Amino acid sequence: MIKTHYIKGKNIYLREVRESDVNDNYYCWMNDPEIGQYMETRFFPQSKTSILQYVQAHTGNSNEVFFASCLLDNDLHIGNCKLGPINWINRRAEISMFIGEKSYWKKGFGTEIIGLIVRYGFETLGLHRLTSGVVDTNEGSRRMFENNGFTKEGILKDHAYYFEMWHDCYIFGITRPQYERYLQQQTIINQ
Repeated sequence: MIKTHYIKGKNIYLREVRESDVNDNYYCWMNDPEIGQYMETRFFPQSKTSILQYVQAHTGNSNEVFFASCLLDNDLHIGNCKLGPINWINRRAEISMFIGEKSYWKKGFGTEIIGLIVRYGFETLGLHRLTSGVVDTNEGSRRMFENNGFTKEGILKDHAYYFEMWHDCYIFGITRPQYERYLQQQTIINQ
């Protein structure tokens, strides 16, 4: 098997999502109510065919970069992340991610994944602004973004329907200058 660490972190690496990733695990992730509780796909059952079509549609798409999140120590594919849609004129993009392997929840991997995709967006693609929407009850996602220097910029009232009720959605954002200041602060803290 070809090993490619497109973006390498401390414990995680990001690589392209492959057709071979569409296996029983991936199928289970996309149909597990707990994993998908904050994803739009939660309302529709997913088949391996529909998942494969999604992967194929995003392969090589320069407007939505789609990555598999894998463990460095054993190459286990634990989830996915996406940067996009990318607005190349205004150099901004949205970030989304999920960890499908529940045994890796609440262990800092999500924070690392967000950090890797942020670094890629700013340092490789030259973007100026990154954002993500976080449902008000999703404390884990809120912490992951805050731990990567994002700030809460606004609230969309009654924006999402989750758990049989309407919820607010927080807009988290970071600009390249904010990212650079965040990196400087982390360097000082780690010295």
